[in-house]
Amino acid sequence: MSNLRLINETSASSVSSISVTDVFSADFDIYKVIIKNVDSTAENYTYMRFINSSGSIVTASNYEYATQFSRSYNTFTEVKSQSDDEFTRFGVQDTGTEDGGSTVAYIFNPYSSSSYSFFINQHSGQGSLGLVGLKGIGQLRENSSITGMNIYPASGTFDTITVQVFGIRVD
Repeated sequence: MSNLRLINETSASSVSSISVTDVFSADFDIYKVIIKNVDSTAENYTYMRFINSSGSIVTASNYEYATQFSRSYNTFTEVKSQSDDEFTRFGVQDTGTEDGGSTVAYIFNPYSSSSYSFFINQHSGQGSLGLVGLKGIGQLRENSSITGMNIYPASGTFDTITVQVFGIRVD
């Protein structure tokens, strides 16, 4: 039997953001998140913020992350922050259905109010300039119970997006 359990799949179209709520609970400590079928009105980065157990999007400057980019059309780039109000470059959104890509992230201990919430993520896809890959790490530097996430484009709107959340059971 698989230790991977589908908790939620949310799709949306023509939206400025997508909130996936009530997916993190005491049932799992590790979650796999897949963001796919992303098409948008502007080619840019996908951002993410956590949603706390009160249902509020966490906007405090307590997000820390580092992301390494590998691009077929340019040199390697690194972006990092120790005090941002969001996870920037959580993925990449592309314009046009011929482009695309997907993001896979693992989120650790989001529901626990006695530890920070951590993630590792990676993205691969193709934009108008060429192939893009990224790998990142991050944490929300506060002890709060996280139950969901809000995903939005750096600019424009999502024409389509699908977010799948899986719980990983450790037996």
